[in-house]
Amino acid sequence: MATMSQLEAYTSELAAAVKALSTHCEDFNCSRAQFVIPLDAPSEAHRAQQSALATIARLQTILAGPADFLHHLAVQNQLLACLHWLGEFQVLACIPIKGSVPIKDVADLAGVPEVHLSRVVRMMTTAGFLQEPQPGTVAHSALSAPFVTKPAYLDVSMFLAGTAAPAALQMATATQRFGPSVRPNETAYNLAFNTSTSLATLCEQQPKLQRQWPAFLRYGTSDTESCVTDLLARMDQLHRGNISVVVEVRYTLRSPVHRIMSNGSQVGATSTDRAVALANLYPSVHFIVQMIPPSSGWISPIRPPTPCSRHDDPRQLSANSAHTGSTLGTSNPTGHAAGVSVQQRAPATPQLVSDAAVYILNLPSPSPSTSFSSLFGRIMAELRAHLDILRANPAATLVLIPRLLPETGTVNPEVEASARLRDLSLLQLANERELELAELLNMLHSVSDNMGRLVVVNKLQSRDSVAIVLEVRYQTYNR
Repeated sequence: MATMSQLEAYTSELAAAVKALSTHCEDFNCSRAQFVIPLDAPSEAHRAQQSALATIARLQTILAGPADFLHHLAVQNQLLACLHWLGEFQVLACIPIKGSVPIKDVADLAGVPEVHLSRVVRMMTTAGFLQEPQPGTVAHSALSAPFVTKPAYLDVSMFLAGTAAPAALQMATATQRFGPSVRPNETAYNLAFNTSTSLATLCEQQPKLQRQWPAFLRYGTSDTESCVTDLLARMDQLHRGNISVVVEVRYTLRSPVHRIMSNGSQVGATSTDRAVALANLYPSVHFIVQMIPPSSGWISPIRPPTPCSRHDDPRQLSANSAHTGSTLGTSNPTGHAAGVSVQQRAPATPQLVSDAAVYILNLPSPSPSTSFSSLFGRIMAELRAHLDILRANPAATLVLIPRLLPETGTVNPEVEASARLRDLSLLQLANERELELAELLNMLHSVSDNMGRLVVVNKLQSRDSVAIVLEVRYQTYNR
């Protein structure tokens, strides 16, 4: 049971987070009504916001009784239903981003009953979504406006209500009907929609699902991009300077469904952003980003870096910081920061760079189109592709960036909840699951030759994120 000292500690944490958040909002164009932090705000501002939300969640957990718990579920259920209703009739787009408009005008434009719209709006305003400045009028709030300007948010809402929730409610029936089956067409999703076609196949056929699934992964579950970059910045090797670091991008198969879905952790992140962010922090380090050749049957996205994304150094790239040179076999087609070059390398092929101090490898993640067994093979192939390099240079470090299901108690409850959300969604939608640390370590320790094997020498993680970084080296056997 919670003690009074715990309540007092959480109260102090919340006060500190709110104070930090208020300080940052004075420097940026934050919404005073809801403290909406701009994406280009420093990472400290976003951390303060997340800290405040996490502390509020902990307070609610220890203070709420059974009736409070059930009431919260009931309210969230109605909020999701109302959001789905607004999306289905495209109501949000009928409301101007700035200023108010009569509810009747919006109802006429959307083709819905005014009385229904009024009731839905008033329910949503209780959560800060939309507002009613005057009786009978409606306007966007700081929370609802982005659902118009950034359609991916609405895609997540529609996926939650139209796909994820119906599938989740069939989980018990799926267990009764299919037991421990791992077939992709014997899932709660198949029961919910009375189909024998897997979600992966349907996504290949339906552009709407192709949009909604990656949006759900990024915004509906936890996005680890910023946290991974923060962890990498803590590595001792980067502080030494005058070294080369190879950053391998995440890759996907060249087909409509695999392009969208085969690596959930790829969604929404440009492939060079992380290297650019680290190059800004460590200008004396040379970063080599390895892309996938177009002819390899795999694809990797190249688009200009976004130095103001929330996991980047907030300093703008100056005009003279563009990379003007190149290294052997590399190019810089998009004008990245100085110290960042790009080369091509197909997955699982021998590593091209033999003298780097660090090799950063983004491991693929499970998805409805990537089975757990195929994931195992792809990870093992990449580990073996780096074995010779690490044996020849024992001081070199292979850095693995996996997406793992956290061990119970190793992260904060709200972080674990996000991870469990993603894991259960994979079960309900595709009979897939997240990789666990013990399974990855077993894979890693099985990569060996007659002289030695790969071992983990350091693990970087934070209780505030599911992100984890494993530092791996080649260790010779003791003869």
